[in-house]
Amino acid sequence: MTVATEGRNRKYEAIEKMLLAQKAELTARMHSRIGEVHIDREPDDEAALASNSTTKDMVAATLERERRTVQEIEGALKRLESGEYGLCASCDKPIPDARLKALPCARVCVRCAEQGSRSSAV
Repeated sequence: MTVATEGRNRKYEAIEKMLLAQKAELTARMHSRIGEVHIDREPDDEAALASNSTTKDMVAATLERERRTVQEIEGALKRLESGEYGLCASCDKPIPDARLKALPCARVCVRCAEQGSRSSAV
C-alpha cells in the first residue's frame, strides 16, 4: 500500500466505521425478518389469506431492499480496502466529500450520475 493510499484510507476511517456498523445492523435486521416470511398455519378465511400474503410480500420486498443495500456497502468497503474509494468509477476524478458524506456507497460523481440518468431516460 502506498503512502497516498494509506492517507486516503485514514481520510475515510469514519465512513468505514459507519459502513461496518450499518452493515451489521442491516444483517441482524434481515435475519430477524426472515422468520416473518414463514407462516406456520393456513389462514381461516380469504381475508386472512390476503392479509398474510400482503404481509409476506412486504417483508420479502424489504428483505430484498436491505440485501441490495448490504451489497452496496460491501462494494464500498472493498473500494476502501483497495484504495479506490472516493474515485469516480466513470471518470476517475475524486468524488466530492459532501457527496460521499451524503451517499457513502456512491460509485460515481454527481456529473457522471447525472449523465447516466439522462442517457437511461432517453
